[in-house]
Amino acid sequence: MQQVPPKGGTDLLQDWSRLLESQPRLRIREAARQLGVCELALVRARSVEPAQPLRPDFPALMAEMHTVGEVMILARNDAVVHEVTGTFGEFRTSGSGAMGLAVGEIDVRVFFRHWQFGYRVIEHVRSGRRESLQFFDAYGVAIQKIYRTGRTNGDAWDSLVARFTAPETSPTPIAPAPERVKRADAGVVDAESLRTEWRTLKDVHHFNAMLKRHDCDRLTALELMGDEHALRLDHSAEGESPLTQLLHQVCEAACPIMTFVGNRGIVQIHTGPVEHVVPMGDWINILDPGFNLHVDLSGITQWWRVRRPTSDGAVSSLEAYDADGVLVLTVFGARKPGQPEDPLWQQQLSALEDSPCV
Repeated sequence: MQQVPPKGGTDLLQDWSRLLESQPRLRIREAARQLGVCELALVRARSVEPAQPLRPDFPALMAEMHTVGEVMILARNDAVVHEVTGTFGEFRTSGSGAMGLAVGEIDVRVFFRHWQFGYRVIEHVRSGRRESLQFFDAYGVAIQKIYRTGRTNGDAWDSLVARFTAPETSPTPIAPAPERVKRADAGVVDAESLRTEWRTLKDVHHFNAMLKRHDCDRLTALELMGDEHALRLDHSAEGESPLTQLLHQVCEAACPIMTFVGNRGIVQIHTGPVEHVVPMGDWINILDPGFNLHVDLSGITQWWRVRRPTSDGAVSSLEAYDADGVLVLTVFGARKPGQPEDPLWQQQLSALEDSPCV
């Protein structure tokens, strides 16, 4: 299927090709940033095997993903990439269709009001031909990518793509980039009321609703709570980030963790032990079978140990924020609802608090 290219698409493709000649390992998101466009603009500019648009019935599409067998799913923000290989279980959608979730090998929480565009994308990379379904928000920013693997049921995948391929039309325009996130005015927030409600929480899932009631963003709430519930962490005396130190600790202690990474359209979760922690320049990585995490430490400006009360006892986490005050990564100890937090996990976080800081 041929897609009508956006105005200037040929020039953009040429600029992209020249950029890749000088930086052959450059990822498409970074290429888009350097070229001053959104990622979707580059996806639409492809001339060899143009991207095929998908019908925007995304809840129905996701509900069928279990039929294709194994896939690799990727969600990211500007600082963190989260990749899980597995098989979708049942995907459930809320009555309004605004939200959806899957649990099991693939564990995601989806916010469909931000899913504006979907494409089937075929790329030719060093490892060969790579095929994926890619979903974007109104601003052309990637929300999630679902990759076909060597174990995907090819017939089921092709059938799914055929059922959800959209008619050939001119593409819907991409909205201009949104304004930067605005932080709450801490002086306006009723800090004492916020602290009182935080201390009486019964479920971590009630946290975001609490913030909305107080018209307060997450990071401002942490700054107002005090060290017992929200403690800002710095790099250790050895120069390690709190995450680097934590990953080495949980790997050595065989302490399973839960990693949450998201953007405005999805939160992707993985639960399990950590086996291979690999530093690479500014990046710290988990490179395990079925799970990869890539964290650009240069893109994170604040680290916090956060503790929230629940009916099962306190639940604690490490949270990472970028320069705009946006949450980009959360790490919990592995835990099921109704169970108290693992003391082994609590020890790992306590070690971060005890480390000397610079």
